[in-house]
Order: sequence, then C-alpha cells, then structure tokens
Amino acid sequence: MKLMFVARNFFILFFSFISFTSCVLANQFENLYQGNIIVDNQNDQQLKELALQQVLIKVSGNAQINTLVESKELLKKTQSLLSQFGYRNLAGKRYFIAVFEQSKINQALKEMQQPIWGETRPQTLVWLVVGDDNGRDLISDNMISSDQDEPLSSALKTEQQQRGISLRFPIMDLDDNLAVSLADVSGGFYDQIAEGSQRYDASHFIVANLQQQDGQTWTLDWALVYVNPQSNKNEVVASNQLSGDKFMLVSQMSNDVADYYAQQYAVLDTETDKFSQYIYISGIHSLQQYEKLNQLLSGILAIASYEVVSVDMQQLKVKVKIKGGLNSFKNALSVQANLQLDASQSDELHFNWR
Repeated sequence: MKLMFVARNFFILFFSFISFTSCVLANQFENLYQGNIIVDNQNDQQLKELALQQVLIKVSGNAQINTLVESKELLKKTQSLLSQFGYRNLAGKRYFIAVFEQSKINQALKEMQQPIWGETRPQTLVWLVVGDDNGRDLISDNMISSDQDEPLSSALKTEQQQRGISLRFPIMDLDDNLAVSLADVSGGFYDQIAEGSQRYDASHFIVANLQQQDGQTWTLDWALVYVNPQSNKNEVVASNQLSGDKFMLVSQMSNDVADYYAQQYAVLDTETDKFSQYIYISGIHSLQQYEKLNQLLSGILAIASYEVVSVDMQQLKVKVKIKGGLNSFKNALSVQANLQLDASQSDELHFNWR
C-alpha cells in the first residue's frame, strides 16, 4: 500500500486557497505549503519570496533555514515552485497568498539535507495567567480571538502562522472553571490541569504565567507538558523563564514550542536510514475504519511504505518501512488521535483503534 493521494492533496491546496478566512487566521493555517504575507510596500517578487521563506520554515521546522546559502539560491527559483497565488482583503488587512508545489518543496529540502515536518503537529492547549496592575486573568479562547489583549493575540497568531502550529485556549465555561482554577495554573499543579484538559483531547498543554513588572517589562514562566499515554504521567518536555517585552516573550515561547515539536516529528530522509518494523492495531472492525487507518498511515512522513501482513478479528499486523529514525516514527504514532497505546502490552508498538 503506497501513498496515492495526489488528487486529494491538490484539492486540499486549492480549497485552502479559496476559503482563507478570519477563523483560519485566528487559529492555524492547515496548508503548510501556503505562504500568507501582509502586504505593505513590497512588490510581487518580494511577496513571493517572503511567502516561500515562510513555507520553508513551516515545512522544515528550522527557523533559521533562510540564512542558509542553499535557501538564498532557492529564492531565485521561486516562480518555478509556485502553484498559485493571489490577494485577499481580510480583517482590514491585505494579504498576499501563495501556494507552492508540495513535491518540489520537499525535494528541495531533501537536496538541502533539511528535515521535512509534515502534518504531525500536536494541538497544544494553553493555560495562561496574565497579571498586571488590574489583576490576574486566566486567558480564554474568546479573549484571544477578539484581540482583547492585542500584543498577546498578535504574537500568538503571527507565530502560529509562521511556524504552522496550533495553540488552542480553553473556552473557560463553567466546566473549565470548575476543573482548573487560576491558582492551579499559577502553582503549576499539572495533575489537576491534565484532568481539566481531557475534554480538549490535547496530548500536550502549556502552563504559563505572564506577569507585568514595570512599564513594558514582563516576565514569562512557562512549561510544555506531555501526558504520557503509557505511564499516564505528566512530563515537562520544554520550559523557560523569560523577561522583556510582552510581544517578544510570547513569540519566543511559541517558537520554542515549535522547535521542540520539530525535533520530535520532523523527518530527515536519507537513503541509508531506512528499516522495517511491525506495528499491531486492535479494534478495526469495519471497512470505514480500515480506510481511515490507511489514510492515517499514509499521512505519516516517517513511514516510507507499509503493508498489512495479517488480519484477524482481533488485530492487524502491519509491516512498516521507516525513514528518519525510530524515535520520529514512535513520536508520530503517539499523537495520533485514533491510536491509543495498548497498556496491557510491554511492546510500545501495540495500539487500540478509537
């Protein structure tokens, strides 16, 4: 079974272009190969190059990729990489939107010996307390989407767009307020926060405290927490303590989170680093589930190819050819919503379908 989704991928590219909305802008750009640039005084060629630079960062996961000599040479070929482009007015701003050919971008990154970070991008729930002279608030999704704190919202939206990550905020309805308090977030009570995060089905959550010191100086103390499905324990996988301007602090946190995910899920494709591994999946009982499993496996960049070698009523045995290393492969499987690690098995590659 090989990836045969050219038509589907083209549809996704085209649809994401014509349906660019404020909702997408506020949350995430699902098409990683689409650059979205606010028009200022740039000419068409400059806008195309800026869009390509944005796409290279999103797809490689390397925030410094555009400093490479190879990237600067690639900019000279921008036109040949383009699929379509145009302008849209949105929320009082004019955007230049460019979609690039996925196969050409991937090939260019491979030739540059850069990794490719595909669609395995965990949705991250952010529990953020902001404190200033007016008091302290636990930030909700509505506060971000309505730009109640413009520097905060702007930094989050900008970095999500630039890095291709999804940072989601709790809606802070009655259920959220009963489950997680401001004191829980301020005190870093991860167990309580993890329990309150279950309704959002997020494998990772951020616990952050942003506090104004004086004037434009703020401090930000944050931690990215992963709920390990095997041990059911909360693991702090990244953290930092920062001081400075609010916009800069939130931007750096978002970039640090994106860098961590890129290290975990981006795949460096080499001809020599390929090997086979078996995975076992229980709970596939219908053709619809089987087709969805095919789509899931086909979308994981760490999988070069796969085949189902045995099927019975209880379990599928799948032989997978892996590229980019076993760690990237396991990480990609661990954050798939439809795959739940089978805790009854000692082997980490046994899963239940859900």
